[in-house]
Amino acid sequence: MKYFGTDGIRDRVNGPLLHENFVYRLGRAIGLWLSKTSKSSSYHVAIGRDTRASAGYLFLALARGLNQEGIRIFDAGVCPTPAVAGAIRMLGLDMGIVITASHNPASDNGIKLFGRGGVKLRPRDEQEIEVLLDALPRREADASITPPVRYYEARRHYLESYEHILPDQALMGMRIVLDCANGATYRTSSELLSRFGALVITRGCRPDGDNINLDCGSEHPEVISNAVEDQAADIGIAHDGDGDRVILCDSTGQILDGDAVMAILGTGWARRKLLAKNTLVATIMSNLGLDNCLEQAGVTVNRVGVGDRQVFYEMRDKGYNLGGESSGHFIAMDYLPTGDGLLAALLILNEMIRSGNSLAELAAVFRPFPQIKKNVAVRKKLPFEEIPGLQKALNSLEKKAGKKGRILLRYSGTEPKVRLLAEAEDETLARKVFADLEEVVERHLLIDR
Repeated sequence: MKYFGTDGIRDRVNGPLLHENFVYRLGRAIGLWLSKTSKSSSYHVAIGRDTRASAGYLFLALARGLNQEGIRIFDAGVCPTPAVAGAIRMLGLDMGIVITASHNPASDNGIKLFGRGGVKLRPRDEQEIEVLLDALPRREADASITPPVRYYEARRHYLESYEHILPDQALMGMRIVLDCANGATYRTSSELLSRFGALVITRGCRPDGDNINLDCGSEHPEVISNAVEDQAADIGIAHDGDGDRVILCDSTGQILDGDAVMAILGTGWARRKLLAKNTLVATIMSNLGLDNCLEQAGVTVNRVGVGDRQVFYEMRDKGYNLGGESSGHFIAMDYLPTGDGLLAALLILNEMIRSGNSLAELAAVFRPFPQIKKNVAVRKKLPFEEIPGLQKALNSLEKKAGKKGRILLRYSGTEPKVRLLAEAEDETLARKVFADLEEVVERHLLIDR
């Protein structure tokens, strides 16, 4: 697509896509799309944002564009992305918009769109919005703003929706290190964890508009790892800038990736017969050790392409209730149809309380297969199927990797790079297969030297 990527629109502030004129026109295009796809006398949209200094004026530009098309706005203020998704469901709104660049630095910003029910739009919906956007005049009109409805209760309603996950004071006596990346969760996560009785030791909870994700949060899990050891804490929790992701570490400071979290939840839910159709949805990036772990618990792993949106639609279309990504996005459909880092942390804490085990003991169920990855710059992203001899070479490598191994070759969605991955139960085999994969890429792709 022209403007939308795997998770909304993202760009540097005042770059080609994140300047006032473009965002104003985007607001108009969204309003036109709503009018085109639904027959209603009025339309209502909630807008939330993270803590970036640029969020305020981008909100005003977006609001002007939406108002130009008669859209009424609920201003949710600074709040996590999943709180906006929840607000759509609670208030019966037509759409939710979040102004955020997630884990990117403060010099970037972006826009995520959620449709009715709090679900991310499908790519075809975004394409239709792009067409409407390109048809609008490039010149910005002088449009005023109808005062939005203040909906700062979005944060409170969001937390209240999760109060039943754990018993009252369930975390009494537990020490938790929480890193909110100086982002949208800096008030919400600590409040709820404290409400359950935990002693919360905070990091990254002093946003100033320019320090979001700066040496903190999910992109720097070493912060919670070191703090957990220093503070003798039971668990570390690190969010990204908008709160839809989480990275955890156990009491020894060991960092857990998303596959370990899915292994814990998948086995626990399967044991208590809570896992719909005994199936968990993961992406092609998840380690084969996840499949191996869950297979022993009688659980099938259903793999989809990269992106939590693909995970969600697979879950919704086939009736599954748990899925996620190794990067730290998790969807628990029984609670919310989008990724939520706080929810995932609460569900893991619930497993710890129910089992009486530490996070390290729970994570022992998951043993990742040796995995080797590399990104290689390319001059041009030629379609793989159009490159003579490439598929034959890849098929040969798949056979070499064996039934408990695999290779993966895919282009980056945002950069001129190809991503290589080789995996096998045996590390020596994984390294041999990866060396052969590098040679195949050198021989068949236009590598940028």
